[in-house]
Amino acid sequence: MPIKPTKFNQLTVNAKSAEEAEVLIYGSVGGGFFSDGISAKEVQKELKNLPKTIKEITVRINSPGGDVFEGWSIYNLLKQHPAKVTTKIDGMAASIASVIALAGDSVVMGEGAQMMIHSAWTFAAGNARDFENVIDRLLTIDDQLIKLYVAKTKKPVSEIQGLVHAETWFTADEAIEIGLADEKEDYSFPIAASVLDKATWINKLPKNLVTQDQVVREEVSQLQNKIKQYLARK
Repeated sequence: MPIKPTKFNQLTVNAKSAEEAEVLIYGSVGGGFFSDGISAKEVQKELKNLPKTIKEITVRINSPGGDVFEGWSIYNLLKQHPAKVTTKIDGMAASIASVIALAGDSVVMGEGAQMMIHSAWTFAAGNARDFENVIDRLLTIDDQLIKLYVAKTKKPVSEIQGLVHAETWFTADEAIEIGLADEKEDYSFPIAASVLDKATWINKLPKNLVTQDQVVREEVSQLQNKIKQYLARK
């Protein structure tokens, strides 16, 4: 069954059994400018509260990204957990959310889902030296992102660097081809655009993103057609 649309910025962690847990990261990442986003502190608390018997964690993602350091913290929390982690991109894993997605021992993308990688982005104010410091920090962050993507894809640094600087979107098939994802989940709804309202750090958007409203309308339409077909047979 498809994951139902959920409200913006929702973290849900459930133990589905004594050995399996599911984490939903639906919304932006971090505090500060992203004050209503999902924080690493929340994720750490929820993971800590899981039973010690948990051996497998599925992390479902639909996020435009957000605070880079909060995202790296969530990535590290997932990597350091003793359970096997599978990340599933239900809608979108953009910006730092793509890093969280790569915390999985296996990265799975739904049909219609999108992953996006790009250069670090920020606000800045101050004098020339302040701006030089900001530029240095952004370049350092870019280097860290590129190293992670290179490690996952095994592609040349120059190739990944070009994709990051260009802000590049990947469908499930494209992400698998380049090595950012491992497999595709055949049956899922694309709901990426539903979390874009506050994603001002995203410059380019693919035209095939689908909103939650469109997902719901599609489900309603399919249900109506089934009812009509059933009544027609009577």
